[in-house]
Amino acid sequence: MSNLEPKGLTVSIIFDAMSLNYGEGVGNISELKKLSRSGELYSYESRQAIRYDIYRMLKEIFNIDDKDEPLTASKDVVQFKPEVNIEDYIEADLFGYMKTEKNKNSITRPAVVRISPAVALEPMNLDVEFGTNLNFAQRAGTNPNPFQFEHQVSLYSYTITVELDKVGKDENDKIEIKPEEKAKRVNMLLDVLKILNRNIKGRMESLNPLFAIGGVYNVKNPFFLGRLKVNYDKESKKYLVETPIISSVLDMSFNGESVKENTYIGFIEGYWNNEDEIKNLLPQEQIFNVNSFFEKLKQKVSEYYGVSNETPKN
Repeated sequence: MSNLEPKGLTVSIIFDAMSLNYGEGVGNISELKKLSRSGELYSYESRQAIRYDIYRMLKEIFNIDDKDEPLTASKDVVQFKPEVNIEDYIEADLFGYMKTEKNKNSITRPAVVRISPAVALEPMNLDVEFGTNLNFAQRAGTNPNPFQFEHQVSLYSYTITVELDKVGKDENDKIEIKPEEKAKRVNMLLDVLKILNRNIKGRMESLNPLFAIGGVYNVKNPFFLGRLKVNYDKESKKYLVETPIISSVLDMSFNGESVKENTYIGFIEGYWNNEDEIKNLLPQEQIFNVNSFFEKLKQKVSEYYGVSNETPKN
């Protein structure tokens, strides 16, 4: 098997959405999943939910894993079938697996794509929607059933980190796919992150990036996880990205390589109130619109695997 230099791709994203993930709820009350910090509550979307939507869109857009269902529920444990391998199933390659062969111990392969929860960047105000299924009840000639949903509209942030040297390589089954296929799989993931969405409670929420930062580094580390903060300017009615925090991360170095020289930024113009500050974080050739940002990362991924790719324009 090849011995690629260990490198990590990491991307941290800010997006704007509403009420992304509900918990069990009580009776007819649906409660958002939430975390507490410094006396405030913040809703979040779990990493499992993000993984679900990434895989859903990989299947919808790229028609991956168009084969027999790879999962089994034998012995009351949901896991991959023993014959499933990373060459045939991209899901097993990117997100890891556990499988059990008869008379053998469980075999596991950790995920090479690591996902953080998407946590709201603004505290909750405990907004609640009260409603009924009045139209259905009237049509059925019965009484309506009331319900309540917790809601939060907020900017959210999450981070994806990919262990590039472990993509398409499985020591358990002694399998390694071709470099072109490795690059293709990671670049499909990047394409999905650019247009990610979520279907929930009859809504389709956009998880498309308003701001994204990341790159390919000589260490596998989510450099910008928890480092993306925002403020709201009431006068302009626009948000600002807190650039001093990002600038401090960019000034870091590891193993003779600075974070700044391998980092790129992409953002939606017209949304942020401090676009000039954002543009001053990096040299001009490292600042892009969102589409070109992902194209640049795809180029860096292809270069890592020794596969040709076109250079994006600013």
